[in-house]
Amino acid sequence: MRDKVLQNIREQNLLRAGDRIGVAVSGGADSVALLRVLLELRSELGFVLTIAHFNHGLRGEASAADEAFVAELAKQHELDCFAGHGDVRAQAVAHKLTLEAAGRQMRYRWFAQAAQQHRLDGIATGHTLDDQAETVLLKFLRGAGTRGLAGIYPILHRDGFRIVRPLLRVSHAEVEAYLSSLGQVWREDESNLDQRFLRNRIRHELLPLLERDYNPRLRHILADMAKLSQAEQQYWNDLVARHLTTNPCGELLLAGFADLPVALQRRVLKSFAEAQGGAALDFAHVEKLRRCALGELRKAELPGDRIAMRANGTLQIGKLR
Repeated sequence: MRDKVLQNIREQNLLRAGDRIGVAVSGGADSVALLRVLLELRSELGFVLTIAHFNHGLRGEASAADEAFVAELAKQHELDCFAGHGDVRAQAVAHKLTLEAAGRQMRYRWFAQAAQQHRLDGIATGHTLDDQAETVLLKFLRGAGTRGLAGIYPILHRDGFRIVRPLLRVSHAEVEAYLSSLGQVWREDESNLDQRFLRNRIRHELLPLLERDYNPRLRHILADMAKLSQAEQQYWNDLVARHLTTNPCGELLLAGFADLPVALQRRVLKSFAEAQGGAALDFAHVEKLRRCALGELRKAELPGDRIAMRANGTLQIGKLR
C-alpha cells in the first residue's frame, strides 16, 4: 500500500516538499490509514502534517468518542490537531439537502477556513478506490454524463489551497489489511450500514451483486472509467470555454452556434445555463434548450422556475414571472 500511495503522490504531484498538509481524519479506517501512510512518507517527501477533524454532530456520544479518538491519535504521533463542529442535521433541513450533501458542504467549508487559519497548503482526504467506484456507479444511475462519471478527482484547487486524495488507487480491503499489519485500531461508523442511504445500498448490495454475478473486477473498471472521464472532461472544458461567448448583458451569442457539432452545442448550452444559477439540466432539458437556441422553439422552460428565450441572435435565461 505504501508503494501505491507514493506512486500516486508522485505521478499526480499531490504533495510537495515543504507543504503543510492537514490530514482529514474522521477516525474511520480509510482516514486513519491515510494518516499512518503519510506519517511513513513525510520524511522521504518532506511535508509537514497536522490533523483536521470535523465533528458532524449526528451521532451524539459516538461522535464525541470519534473526536476523542482522533485527538489521542494526534497526541501519540505528536501532531497538532484542529477540530471543527457543525449541526449537519439542521443544515440539511434548512437547505433541503440530504444529510450526506449537507455534511459534505459543511465539512469542505470548514476545511477552507482551517486551511486559511492555520496556513495549510492542502487538505488530504481518505477517499479510496472503493469510494471512486461507488461514486461513478451512483452518478451513472442518476444519468450523469462525462462530468459526473469523472467521479472523485485526485486533486482539486479551491480557495487558495489543494484537496488531495492519495488513496484513490488503494482498495478498502487493502486499507484494513495495512492497518491490521500495524496493529492500528480505528472507529466504525454505524451509519455506514444504514440502508436508507443510497450510497450504502450501492456499497453493500449493488456493487457486491454486480461483482459476484457479472464482473469481479468491476471496482477497478469503474475507477478506470473515472480516469478516462476526467481527461475527457478537461478536453471538453477547454473546448467549451473557446465557444461560450456572451455579451455585456450576459446573454449567449449564437453566431456560428448552428455550425458547431451537436455534442459541443449541448455542452456549451449546459455550461451557460448552469452558470446562470438554478438546478442542473438533464438531457431532456438540454435538448429543449438546444431547440430554442437553434430557433425551433421561441422559449424553453427550465428547472428552478427559469425560462430561456432566443432574441436578436442571443439566448437569454431569466426567472419565470
